[in-house]
Amino acid sequence: MSSSILKPVDVNIDRSPVRKRARYDEEDDEFNKPEGWSLNVHRNKVLLHEVFDHGVGRLDCDDEEIFTDDDTIFNSNEPGAIDVSCSSMTPNTRDKQLSLLESTLTKESLDKLTLGEWDALLVTKPIIMPSDKTNYFDLLSDEVILHVLRWLPKSYLLDIALVCKRFHRLTQDETLWTRMDVSNKHLEPGELGKLLSKQVIVLRLARSSINFPPILPGFKAASPDFKSRLLYLDLSMAFVSPQCLTVLFGKCRRLKKLSLENVQVNDDALIAMSANKDIEVINFAMATGLMEDGLKYLLTNCRKIRELNLAWTYLNTACIQYVCEHLPPTMDRLNFSGCRKLLTDRHVVDLVASCPRLRELDLSDCTSVTGDSVRQITVLEDLNFLALSRCYLIPYKALLCLKKLYNLSYLDIHGGYNDIDELRLIQEGLGARVQINKFKFSSVARPTVGMRRSSIWNMRVRD
Repeated sequence: MSSSILKPVDVNIDRSPVRKRARYDEEDDEFNKPEGWSLNVHRNKVLLHEVFDHGVGRLDCDDEEIFTDDDTIFNSNEPGAIDVSCSSMTPNTRDKQLSLLESTLTKESLDKLTLGEWDALLVTKPIIMPSDKTNYFDLLSDEVILHVLRWLPKSYLLDIALVCKRFHRLTQDETLWTRMDVSNKHLEPGELGKLLSKQVIVLRLARSSINFPPILPGFKAASPDFKSRLLYLDLSMAFVSPQCLTVLFGKCRRLKKLSLENVQVNDDALIAMSANKDIEVINFAMATGLMEDGLKYLLTNCRKIRELNLAWTYLNTACIQYVCEHLPPTMDRLNFSGCRKLLTDRHVVDLVASCPRLRELDLSDCTSVTGDSVRQITVLEDLNFLALSRCYLIPYKALLCLKKLYNLSYLDIHGGYNDIDELRLIQEGLGARVQINKFKFSSVARPTVGMRRSSIWNMRVRD
């Protein structure tokens, strides 16, 4: 017989639950009312006792009318199970419960219960046997445990390290700390040194606040011989001082891609950064503090730069002149927008000569360049993307000479200085292969584009 035959019955169905019943005060003293909750039910004011206002307890009721959790043969934890040996039952309550049971079961079911066929339904205390004391983790290799730990959040590893010496050793393994996303966080002094000591390779610190000093004694990163394995670093819009950057870059020698968007720098930070001679991508968009001496160290030592974003860095004329003359020939994508009146046609000539293999060039908001600059740009045979938005001195007819660039696919000339008819003539002159005003924002050297917030330069920052 299936165990579903016996079902628990609500023996208090005609009574409200004991703990939810309120005691009516026999005498209502208008002048000595307790400061408790009050309920208005059918115009009769019910006052809760001030003692029970501060907690939960049994209210005064007749003992014979109360069915408690212990005074029942039905086990609330196991639906369908019966306990006929409740030690807390009174004889009167036991008889009532058994009478209720007999009235709800058929004669056939009662006979089976009497014969002991439903012994499995009787509630018995489980016997706890001594468990196997084998440590199964000792049977696993370090590689297997590390593979399991890689699936856990980084914050959990700190707790796991407290379990035993072996787990502490495994949680320090460098493979668990390859990628780190510490964006939008507040780093106390020395916290950045802890991250570097774990030999992180891909690190995102965008919009984080980093306090000085970034490295404190007592960690691996504080050693004079320490060399960080950091390759990809995103510090976009981070609150970090130039002094912190100098200390940080002093520990890095292998950086490949770096973003300092909207971050303040100085010559010392740029000199320390220049030790990363293999760096390929640098994003300085809206950065402040770029001066000629620091740029000289950077462009002299770092000759493998492929992408450089100098948009809206407010460089002075001397800096613009030096950059245009000393950009490395490996340059592939360059954003030099926002120079206003300081960048001229002469600078464009030097720029094109320094970077003959450019495939993307953004000179938006350089209001001093003219049609002569467009003719100089046509020397760049590999150019695929050109942005000349808000360059008001360039006539639309000068843009027609860009049809010489057979690889040109995109041309941005936002800004409203060309009317609809001029835009139509430009499109007809360049042909359908060139898409005009396709993009509003530049992606040169930027770590994240669009909604991809869990990666930098198409590399995951979270395991």
